[in-house]
Amino acid sequence: MSSDDPRSIERTASEPMATRYDLVLAAIPLALLAGAIAALATGISTSTGVAAGGVGALCTLGYAIFGDPPIERGGGQRPS
Repeated sequence: MSSDDPRSIERTASEPMATRYDLVLAAIPLALLAGAIAALATGISTSTGVAAGGVGALCTLGYAIFGDPPIERGGGQRPS
């Protein structure tokens, strides 16, 4: 896109760089990675460590879907 394209979006200083949902998407693989690293550091099997990290990733996903979903409970979308 060129700079004169009306579809281009410029960030202002008041807009956050990362939203809550960006952080959730980053936390899921980090939980799996933390489980794998913990497995290597403690000597437990890698599959057990990744499974434990998967529980953390699942909890993060459950929070994002059910705890604080991106839409309001009435079915309408959140105001931007």
